[in-house]
Amino acid sequence: MRRNPFIGWCLAALVLCTLAGCSTVTSTFDKVMAAVGIKGTRLAWKEVLITASDGANLNTPVAVDVVMVLEDASLEKLAALPASKWFQTRSDMLKTFPGTYIYKSWEVSPGQTLRLPGSAFGSPSVVGVFVFADYLTPGDHRMRVEQLQNGIIIELAARGFSVLPYKAE
Repeated sequence: MRRNPFIGWCLAALVLCTLAGCSTVTSTFDKVMAAVGIKGTRLAWKEVLITASDGANLNTPVAVDVVMVLEDASLEKLAALPASKWFQTRSDMLKTFPGTYIYKSWEVSPGQTLRLPGSAFGSPSVVGVFVFADYLTPGDHRMRVEQLQNGIIIELAARGFSVLPYKAE
């Protein structure tokens, strides 16, 4: 099997940047991956915090899914989906579009805080990340996450939630 010399040079450059302490290693890696046909940005969370206020979801546990989207074609489908529909059709979507989504799921009780290490999410190349929360109140209860480095805080309140950037220590 003959190897592509371009890929070899790119990997060598990446290793040299890493050894030299290059500040653009992640950016360089993303460019190399795009050049060889793998799109997206590498997810690099160190920690994710999920906190539920005392009266979260009208004082009822909240199902929370963090969904990592791996293909552009599926991004728009997910961006238009309310949380209620995601939770109803999740297993069908995963069967219909295998290899398109990776998701992690938790149930959080009012007053509870979860500290999740970044390793729980891995470091896939993603085209988007969404958080869905299964609230009893009406609404989309879906948020797109722009923070793909360091970490995020998901704050669950009585009738909705927010996602904030978080710099893990």
